[in-house]
This record gives sequence, C-alpha cells and structure tokens, in this order.
Amino acid sequence: MTQTPVPGRDWNDDPIRPPNAESQIGWAGVPLSETLGYYGVIKRAKPPTNDRLGFVPDYASVDVNKLVGQFLPSFAKALEAQDVDAILGHIDEGGYWKDVEMLTWDIRALAGHENIRPMLTERLAKTGIKNIRINPYMPPSLEKLGDDLSFVLFHFEFAFAHGTGIGAARLSPFAAKTGSAAELADVKSWKLYTIGTSIETVDGWDSENGDKVRYQHAKVHDPLRKARNYRQLREDEREYKDGSQPTVVIVGAGHTGLVLAARFKVLGIPHLIIEKEECAGYSWGSRYESLSLHGPTFTNHLPCIPFPHWFPLFLPAQQLSKFLQLYAEMMDLNIWTKSHIDGKNAVYNEKEGRWTVSITRSDGTKRVLHPKHLMVATGMTGTMPNMPDIPGMDEFQQNGGLIVHSSRHRTSSEWEGKKCIVVGAGTSAHDISYELKDHGCQITMIQRSATHVMSVEKSVRALFKPRENANRRGFQQTDLMDQAMYLKQPYPVEYELLNRGQRITRELDAELLQSLRKVGYRLHDGYHGGGAYSMFLFDQGGFYWDNGCCKFIANKEITLKHSEIDFFTKDGVVYKDGTSEKADAVVFATGWMNSKSAIQALLGDEMAKKCHERWEKGNAFFLGPEGESLINYCPLPQKGLWSMYHQFAFSRFHSARLALRIKAEELGIDVTPYGNKPIGPSSTAAGRQPRNQC
Repeated sequence: MTQTPVPGRDWNDDPIRPPNAESQIGWAGVPLSETLGYYGVIKRAKPPTNDRLGFVPDYASVDVNKLVGQFLPSFAKALEAQDVDAILGHIDEGGYWKDVEMLTWDIRALAGHENIRPMLTERLAKTGIKNIRINPYMPPSLEKLGDDLSFVLFHFEFAFAHGTGIGAARLSPFAAKTGSAAELADVKSWKLYTIGTSIETVDGWDSENGDKVRYQHAKVHDPLRKARNYRQLREDEREYKDGSQPTVVIVGAGHTGLVLAARFKVLGIPHLIIEKEECAGYSWGSRYESLSLHGPTFTNHLPCIPFPHWFPLFLPAQQLSKFLQLYAEMMDLNIWTKSHIDGKNAVYNEKEGRWTVSITRSDGTKRVLHPKHLMVATGMTGTMPNMPDIPGMDEFQQNGGLIVHSSRHRTSSEWEGKKCIVVGAGTSAHDISYELKDHGCQITMIQRSATHVMSVEKSVRALFKPRENANRRGFQQTDLMDQAMYLKQPYPVEYELLNRGQRITRELDAELLQSLRKVGYRLHDGYHGGGAYSMFLFDQGGFYWDNGCCKFIANKEITLKHSEIDFFTKDGVVYKDGTSEKADAVVFATGWMNSKSAIQALLGDEMAKKCHERWEKGNAFFLGPEGESLINYCPLPQKGLWSMYHQFAFSRFHSARLALRIKAEELGIDVTPYGNKPIGPSSTAAGRQPRNQC
C-alpha cells in the first residue's frame, strides 16, 4: 500500500484511524484530532512550544541553578502555608499536577487551575507538606526537547504528615513577553507546566530497605519461641499454618506479582501469591523458544536484586524466567504453585474489611483465606487466545495440517522445511516468522493492517540511551530515573512529546523502512506520529520492534500477503482475494479475546462493571478522562480489590507506591482517596466502535 504524505505533518496514522478521522466526531463529541488515540475522552495537551509562547526564549542564557534556587523557596513557602492562591500563582493556567499515592492516595492527573484548586483545598491540610528542598542527587537541568521546546527540570524532596515524598517539576517562561535573557533571568517570568508528587516513605518504612531493626538479631529469631530454624520458619510462613492469614493475596507470579510481593516482604506485610502454573515466571519461559525481551535489560531491573550488568542487552525469555524463579527464592516470597483461586465465589465483608476466598492446592486440598486485599496480576493480554473460526479448519487438520495460536506455538524439528502461514504482523508474528525461518520453513505472513516498525539495535537503544548506565558506579540509580520518568509529566503531556523521539527513529531507520515499503509492507507512525507507545495503552499491539525479521521480509525471503483467509482446504487455504496457497501449518498471531479482562476473568462480569473495567479496541488500559488508568494500580470502587499489569519499569515504580499505601493503612493512617475522579462514558455504550481494518 502506497502511503501519501499528508500536507503539514511528517507522520501518517491514517492506517490506524477510523475513516475521515480529521473531521469525524469522536466518542465524547470531540474531534479525534484533538484527543488521544481512538478514545475521544482524553483531551490533548498543549506544551509550551515557541509558537504557543509567541517568542523564541533565550534558553542558553538561563542559569538553571539560580532560577530554581529562587523559584523553589517561593513555591515551598506557599505550599507549607497551604495558600492555594499563592500556589496556583506559580502554576500555568493550563498546567498539570500529577500525584501518585501522596496528596490523593490515588493516581491522579489534574489539568488546569479549575481541577488543581479543589484538590489542594481539600488535601493540603491533611497532608501537611513541609521541609521542601532540592533533591541533592538530581540537580536542576535545562531539558531540550527540540528547537521549539525546552523546560527547566528540577526534582525535590519533602516531608509530610506521615512520611516523606518526592517530586519533579518543569518550568516554562509563560509570563515572559519576548524571551530575552533579561526576562528569563527574572524568576517571575517562569511558571510550572507540570508537577508530580509521590510518596517515598511512610513512618520510617521504605519499599527498598524496609525496617532493618527486624533483622539485627545475632541469630534467627522465632517470634513464637518454638525454637524453629530458618527453614522451619520459612515453611510455616509460606504455608500460613496455625491459623495465620496473609494481609494480601496476589493472583499471578509473573514479574508484576513478584515485584508486588517483594515490596510487601520488605515492608513486613504478610503476602501470598497464587500461581496456577508450576513455577514463578512460567509465562515467560513457556512461550516460543526464541522469544527475547524487546526492551533493554537495564530498564527492567527488579526491586532489591537488579539484573547483573553482564546480562544480554535484550534478555532471552527463558533466561528471564529462570531469574524470576530464583528471585522468588532469594526474596523469600510466599507462593503456592499449581493452585487455583475461586474468584467467582469470593466475597468481601465490608464490615470486617476482609475477603473470603477459596484456594485449591496442587494436591486437591482446599484452603479458605481471609485477606484484606486481593490483587489481580494475571497479565494484560487477556485470558483467551483470539482464534478465528474459519470454514474448513477441521478438514485441514484431519489431513495432517497444523493450526495453532501464537501463545501455544512451539517450534521443533518436526517443523523443518514446512510451508507455514503466519496470520498477523505484530511482535509475535514477526518473532515466530523469524524462528520458523531459522528452521528452514517457507513462510507467508498475512499483514491485515499496517504496522509500526522501529529497529531494536538502532532506535530502541537510542531512545533508551539516557538509562543505559543506570545503577552503574558514577551514574544515577534506577529509582531516581524512575522518578523522572513517572512524575515529571502525566500521560497526555508525554503523548505530545512522543513524536519528537519518533522523528529521530525514522531517520535512524530510514533505510530499513524504505526497504519494507519497496516490497509492499504497510507502515504507519502511531497515533499523531507517536510510535509504539502512542498505541500501547490503547491498542496493546500493532507495532514491532525489529530484532531481525524485517530483513527477511525486505529480501522477500518471507512472503507478504494482504488479504484474509476465506476458508481452509484439505491442504491449504483460499484467500478472500480469490488466490490460494498450499500450507502445512498456520499460526494465528492474532492476539487475545477482548471479552475477558483480568478482573472479569477472575471475579465475573458484575465485579468488572462495578470497577469500570472494560477491555476493548481503542482503550486497552481503560484510561479515564485525566489520561491515567482507572484500573491499573488505582483504588477501585470495590474496596480491597486491585488490578495491575504493565511493563517492568512501570511495575517497579508503582508497586513501591501501592505497597506504601497498604503499609500506611496497616499503620492506621487514613488513606481514603481524593474523590471526584472522572470516569468517562461507559464503554459498553461508548458509541461508534473503531473499524476492524483488514
């Protein structure tokens, strides 16, 4: 498919847009060009570019240390005095305040004075912020994001009524007239565009070090004075003998569940992971054997025990699985494997604040537990493979043909030399095609809709370059880099900055992308030119970070087909365009069913509706109007229930904040979240669905 550049922009997202996207009205009555992704609820941010400011600031003249040294004391004075008008005087009218479990005991992204004011008015007195100071490990800096956009970025620390917090903020010269050096030297020319705050410790407890006083005894101490040694203590702790109960039950021992459990272990909160498979990390080790992570290892460190620096830059999934199993052992995490939870019959007692849940163990015995918190960490890909029902499948299989979903695919020597069709053109489709090619197979890839492509070795490394030396001697620690990543901006602001990075990657990958176009491969640039991460939270797919498969496509060693299978024959398929093809095997890399999301699959339809959880094309993470998830790591309408799923770095940062929130509640602190959280329209009545483009 030839793509014609659109006048006035250097990107193309037409292949993933509904028809006439620039003029058609979105789900919330807002033109799609003014909202994020398909979901017409989250308004697009307007960063302070030179065009918006009306001048070209002389940023080179700015002494960032002097500027922040003048701005922060004034802002701190207003915060500590709880003077809301004075605080807002330091923030642009269209600015953002993101909070993660500190001011709001929730994850909120408040846009504009009209939303920030009521939050500050209600929460400042309860929070008691004081002793605000610059973070000594992260000095202020001029953050240049292009010739037309820069910020002065600074990080700060503070105390509050129940512990300590951290923050990150961006300044822009909103009050300047010309952007001259003289104006920019005046602190009154500057206002905050974004500010983020988050909890860091609660009553002396932090999620990385816990309370070391508990471990200062000269020998292992049995609190019940039963003379139990370490092994016996661990067995009793893991099995919850003598009527003891976990405070938290986590469903799923993937990386998210393990990271959560590690945080609870450190904070002294009794926990238990329920895992249906035979070991922790099973989901990674059970996939196709050539699978490697497409994100660099240095971004994926786990709490307390990071990956060794010598590990491969892109970690093989089987090696990751092995590490996760060892991580669970080293961290003394409590896991019941080959066990199942009866979520459909789980009951929450509002008066007692506890669940009643039944667990079936590997030996068939049942245990009834009464945790305060039930956490669903079963992943973000759904529970049911999306396998289409196509006429002729039975005949094809009866004649020796193989049909398999990508989640169940395992290449073996029996595949050698076979004629294979791979349905799909996302990450799994490319990875499996690459693996089949290595096994001497003849491959046809069915690309039904356009794909965003970015190279791993060039572009991914370039985008993550600032984090490459994390945790190394003389460089920043991972937790400090996480602060910058997750606090300096809410997602609507990040969304507007994504296309700047993608411009760089398109230049780096120009030769690769052109080679794909020449063979008819359909490409797109992500929503509004933002690449994979502009799509990830909405569509959860439609992109491929190339680690080698694209060269086979460009060289025509893998055949492209732009159609769909109409029906199977006894020895192949017939496409909807009328052509046919012989095949020995067909792999459907077609993703997962939208109908079963995490809460819905475990606890049923009614609980999913109560918690506003819907899994659908156009908003996979169910982001609310503020641009942050209403589901992921957030307090839900059902008290005591939590759902979480995301990549390693996100889980690492937010698991710490959620665990501290639970610890605060255990310490008797009121953690009632700030209310008035906008939900947006019910997705079951959200109006026009996005087209299923094939």
